[in-house]
Amino acid sequence: MPESHPGWVTGINDFEARLATGALVTTHQFTDQLDPLRVRSGLRDSPSTPGRLTLATNRVTVLPFQAVIQDPARPALGAYVVTLDAPKELPLTASDPSLNRTDLVIAEIVTDAPGFLVRVVEGERTSNTTPQPPTVTNPLHLRLGQIFVPSGGATPTYTDTRQFTAALGGILPVRGNTDLPSAATGPQSQFIYRLDTRELQVRSGNNWVTYRPPRGSVDTWHALSASGWSNYGSPYAPGAYTITEDGWVRLRGLVKTSAARAAGAVIYTLPSPYQPRHKHIFTAMSSNGPIRLDVNSAGQVLLGPALQADDWLSLEGVAYAALATYTT
Repeated sequence: MPESHPGWVTGINDFEARLATGALVTTHQFTDQLDPLRVRSGLRDSPSTPGRLTLATNRVTVLPFQAVIQDPARPALGAYVVTLDAPKELPLTASDPSLNRTDLVIAEIVTDAPGFLVRVVEGERTSNTTPQPPTVTNPLHLRLGQIFVPSGGATPTYTDTRQFTAALGGILPVRGNTDLPSAATGPQSQFIYRLDTRELQVRSGNNWVTYRPPRGSVDTWHALSASGWSNYGSPYAPGAYTITEDGWVRLRGLVKTSAARAAGAVIYTLPSPYQPRHKHIFTAMSSNGPIRLDVNSAGQVLLGPALQADDWLSLEGVAYAALATYTT
C-alpha cells in the first residue's frame, strides 16, 4: 500500500524513519509525481565551515559536519542524516613524477558498518593539464572537495564542491552559479543566499534575482527638525529623510530659514543609521539659485554659501548610500 506509517510511531521501519526526517528538509526540486518525497542532499551550514577540506603534505583533513544524503532516483527510500563528529585525516597519494590527476573527497552511504564513510576517490593519472575527476557510481554520496594533484611534486590545489541544504522553508546557502537549484522548478517560496556575492535571491519566472523588500516596507519618512528652520508649506513637501529598501538615504522637501545663515552652517544632523561613509557634495536649489550642499560622515547637512533670513532651500535630489550598505 502507498501509505507509510506516521513518523516515529510503533511499527515504523528504517526507510519510513528516513522519510519522516526528510519531510523537514527543503526539496530537491524535480517535477514528477515523487517530487514531494525528494530532499536536497547537502551539508547543514554553520559558522565553523562544516565539511571543509584542509590540505597538508600527502594528506587531507575534513572538518566535522552534519549532512543529508538521498538518492533522487529512489526517493521512497528516504533521506539519510549523517554526522562526522570529529576532524578526519585522510591519506593523499603522492604526486606522480610526470602525470597529473584530480581526486575527489566524498561522503557516502555504504553497506558496511557504520553505514557512512568519508574517503578520497583517486583520479586517473594523465598527461592532460586539466584531468577530469573520477566517476562515483554510488548515487548516495556528496562531493566535499576536488583536489588537483600536479605532477613532479608541485603543490596540490583544492576546489570547494560542498553543496548545502536547508530546513523546509529555510534560506538555502549556495556557493555560486554552479550550486544553484533550477529556478524553473521547485516552490516559489524558496529563498537562497549566495555565499559568493552575499545576496539574498528569490525566483522570478525562470531566473534567480536579488531579493528587494517591497517599496516602503523598510522605513517611513522622518520629519527634519532643526532650530530656526521650518517647512516652506503647501504645495511643497515638508523636509524629511528616509532609507530605501536598497540602502540609500534620501532627503526631500522645501524648507526656509528664519535667520541669516553663515557659509558652512549645519542645517541638520541625521542619526547614525542614515549617515554616509564618506562626505558627499550636492547641488541644491535655493532662493539664490543653485548652491552647494554637503552631507559629511557624521550625518551633518552643511550649507555651502550663506543664506539670508526667509531664504528657502530645496532638499530634493540629496541621496547617498548609508554606511551599513557598504561591505568593504
